[in-house]
Amino acid sequence: MNRLIERRRRLLAQLPSLDEVLRGSLVERSVRCGKASCRCANGELHVAVYLSVTHRGGRTEQISVPRELVASVRDGIAVYQQWWEILEQVATVNRDLLRHRRAQRGGVADGAGRRTARRRRRQSA
Repeated sequence: MNRLIERRRRLLAQLPSLDEVLRGSLVERSVRCGKASCRCANGELHVAVYLSVTHRGGRTEQISVPRELVASVRDGIAVYQQWWEILEQVATVNRDLLRHRRAQRGGVADGAGRRTARRRRRQSA
């Protein structure tokens, strides 16, 4: 159990700062600006970069990202991914700790444990 608690502590210490966190994906598009005299009118398209974020309900938001901000946006997305990866690992450790604590208390199988808890509640009421 101490090994699990130490592993969780090490994982939590790896969490990066949330200051610049961004959720979404960088999307690169080739676009025409519409000016007849522009190079893109002859097929040499402009490159446009967007941060694409899908919200609950399926609505998608796209924010144009200037070339000089692409690296920092990429870094913010990486921070988001790091948090989720570490969060999943911490949740796994916590499940293992729960199993261990439950076994120490003489826990029973999941289904039977729920029925026993319900029976105890009804008896004490």
